Amino acid sequence: MTTLTGTVKVAGDVEFFYEESGLSGLDPTNYTTVVFIHGMAFNGGVFRRLLPFGAEHNYRIVSLYRRGYGLSTPWSGKELDLLQSSDKEDHKEYLCLAGVQIVRFLLTFAASQSIPRYAKEQKTGGLILIGWSIGGGYSNAALANLDALEMEELRDLEGYLHTSLFYDMSLVAMGLQSPRPYQSSLFAPTVEERWEIFKQWISSFFAHPNVYSHDSSDLELVHPRQDKLGSLYCLTDEEVAEITAPQMYATHDAATLVIKPEVFADLARRALFDKQYASQYLPDLKVRFVCGTESSGLFVHVVNEIRRCMDNGPSAVFGEGAERARDLDGAYLERGNHFVFLDEPQWALAQFKAVVER
Repeated sequence: MTTLTGTVKVAGDVEFFYEESGLSGLDPTNYTTVVFIHGMAFNGGVFRRLLPFGAEHNYRIVSLYRRGYGLSTPWSGKELDLLQSSDKEDHKEYLCLAGVQIVRFLLTFAASQSIPRYAKEQKTGGLILIGWSIGGGYSNAALANLDALEMEELRDLEGYLHTSLFYDMSLVAMGLQSPRPYQSSLFAPTVEERWEIFKQWISSFFAHPNVYSHDSSDLELVHPRQDKLGSLYCLTDEEVAEITAPQMYATHDAATLVIKPEVFADLARRALFDKQYASQYLPDLKVRFVCGTESSGLFVHVVNEIRRCMDNGPSAVFGEGAERARDLDGAYLERGNHFVFLDEPQWALAQFKAVVER
């Protein structure tokens, strides 16, 4: 299958590059558009193996390259100053900017491509936004800053965006604490060493005593299985190079990780657990958190915490004032690690659809 590409201008000279599956095999008046946001140090090409299977599910799949990746516009020096600041207000401004630009990508793509609007009764059309790993932090940034849109933009968005799915959401970008202390080998002396360790760890398979117990001692956080090769080690060096961006790992994304946890937690609270805000901005939005049961326990823990929000109320996890505000659910894939969409793309896409339709 030929991968289609394009760019969307969202503001001034800011453009987003994307890859997509196109309309092959789809009725151009009746399909759903699924937009993926990639994670740390991996570009939008990481989702390329999903593209041939979109039509099976009536999906047009679009893989957005975040700014600084591929042909998307790099962040300006002034914008990076916000990210690299020690001031929480600067971090909030950066995340607001990033989130609003992603929303405007969705709106501009929808308008320029004349994609079908959402038909709720038929469960088709519109947009599904899928944030993977730290990419989910950018999904939250989009959802938490909808009040920065023009009223016309918001009305348009309400006709399209109906579901936000988070796959293996980053603990850091959710503003959550680790389930227990651990010693990480990711803090090696040089960037080159850290990058190699990160690639191995993030793409590994983990064996957990009990994924479903909600007991942190039943989750393996850092020590992967030694009897099963990680996902990236089943690719050639050329294939790995095509989907990775080590320079972004060492610079922009590393800076994102030092944003204070309370900033990310506030973002999640506003996007997902603020009843008044949710009643005004995308009140019918469906939100789904999913993890691979062979991913690191750090990702499984996020879904465990979402389930705890559902069972005991969001304030149990996100503090006083967090409320039940959206159609929220957390789900566990029966298998698969952080790169399940790379290892088993056809199966993974079917699982994502099943979770969306729950």
